[in-house]
Amino acid sequence: MNRLPHWDMTEIYPSPSSKEFIDDIKSVERMGRELVSLIEEKKPLEELIAFKDQCDAVLITLDAYANALLSTDTENTEYIKAVGDVENAAVMYQQAEDVFLRSVAKRKDEFNSPVLKPWRKYLEDILVEESHLMSPEEESLAAELSRSGSSAWERLMATVTSTIAKDGKTLTELRLLASDGDRTVRKSAYENEIALLKEHKVAIAGALNGVKGTVLSLEKRRGWKDPVDRALFSSAIDHQILDSLIAALKSSLPVFQDYFHTKARLLGIDKMDFYDLFAPVGNSEKSYSYDEAREIVVSSYSSFSPEMGAFARYAFEHNWIDAEPRSGKSGGAYDTSFPKVGVSRVFCNFDGSYGSVSTLAHELGHAFHDSVVKDLPPSLSTYPMTLAETASIFGEMLVFDHVLENSEGDEKLAVIESFVQSAAQVIVDIYSRFLFEKSVFEERKNGEISADRFSELMLSAQEKAYGDAIGIKHPYMWAVKSHYYSASLSYYNYPYAFGELFALSLYSRKNEKNFFTVYKNVLLNTGMKSAAECAAVAGSDITSSSFWESGISLIAEYAERLKSWL
Repeated sequence: MNRLPHWDMTEIYPSPSSKEFIDDIKSVERMGRELVSLIEEKKPLEELIAFKDQCDAVLITLDAYANALLSTDTENTEYIKAVGDVENAAVMYQQAEDVFLRSVAKRKDEFNSPVLKPWRKYLEDILVEESHLMSPEEESLAAELSRSGSSAWERLMATVTSTIAKDGKTLTELRLLASDGDRTVRKSAYENEIALLKEHKVAIAGALNGVKGTVLSLEKRRGWKDPVDRALFSSAIDHQILDSLIAALKSSLPVFQDYFHTKARLLGIDKMDFYDLFAPVGNSEKSYSYDEAREIVVSSYSSFSPEMGAFARYAFEHNWIDAEPRSGKSGGAYDTSFPKVGVSRVFCNFDGSYGSVSTLAHELGHAFHDSVVKDLPPSLSTYPMTLAETASIFGEMLVFDHVLENSEGDEKLAVIESFVQSAAQVIVDIYSRFLFEKSVFEERKNGEISADRFSELMLSAQEKAYGDAIGIKHPYMWAVKSHYYSASLSYYNYPYAFGELFALSLYSRKNEKNFFTVYKNVLLNTGMKSAAECAAVAGSDITSSSFWESGISLIAEYAERLKSWL
């Protein structure tokens, strides 16, 4: 195989030591001072917003560029310095952002100006954010203390879980064995993982207590009734929508529990244990070259929309994708956009599996979303997590249907099972994570929680989600999911379920006449409207459980198809 492609970043900046990059870093502090001056001069709101958008576009681009480079070579000192320099610039700019927020909120009598109509939601959100700010001195102190407080706890968790090892295998390596085809290997890896986490549970529990304690203290001081209220605001939804989503997840559990029983039979065992969740089924050994993956993605996208197909082809032809796994490169995959330039880049580790083809489609879906909103300023194009997965899941499904149509036998079984397996994680495991985090916040109000109690809460949540369809469960899942350790993003879990089902519900309509226009309009509005309003653009009501059930029914159809291989 020829070397897999590396992305070309020179379109953004020539290098992190280039004059262009360094000048932009210097400009952030200058623009922050200029923004404060414009505020003091009481310039029209539309002028203030436009200038802040310029500042944000530069800072977002700097941050995305530096972190993208570092992810391809995590020990590169030049890249590490670039990330640090951008972080320092962001801290300097934060004071100007605080002044902007408070001053704009005081001018709400100007919000009804016709020229500000596109910014209705943006301005309304500013009012909410400002109403939950502490004093400028307290906010400044909180930001400074976060470096040695919640952020330090988050780093501790990351450091511990990324460095601990047993019998020569790191925790990451042990977790990767969960998809091994040999059950004895999976079981051994699970047992070693549990033993490893048990050994380090006190330090990790200390980190989780520190993060959740910080959240409770700050959210209370800022006037949020509960951390979930802050999360709902960030997600652009309300309690009614969350309740309808959670109700739909709960009602779907029998579908997935039945799937777990089906998978057990496909694996030739009586009942699955936690370490069987990611086990491969069938005997497919299908592998894809990068060129084949490219053709599949472009063809799949084109089948829905020539415009999407042309976009994907352009991304491949112009080196937007860094696909080669190599020493020093981070794991995983992501899409990142550069609003100052109006382009995106895709990061992945292509290994020839169906999963890596699907990942390409997923991340290019994000990039297509970026392209739809690229001509809008950050104030109108920054969308919440709940809507962030819409285009990625949609793109993934296009490839899923394409590969499925061109597969047979065990390859078809493997593709369908992979889809249902992934959906089960997004529905069932996310449901358990939501229940767990909710219970943690409730108990943390009364004091610190022991490591063993965290495990009891996790097992209780898993029991409610997986039921008896899974035998041995995982008492230390709280110690390996980094999302729990973010003080700025509590309840990081439910947006994934929201995104999956929202995208699937839209995807079920893909053959409707002119639906691409509807779909693109939904994406265009993700930064300007609430999630409910975006759904309304497509004629959908997400306050109703029936909306979510339409996405679940699509998954259920494929789960049922698996039984034909029994």
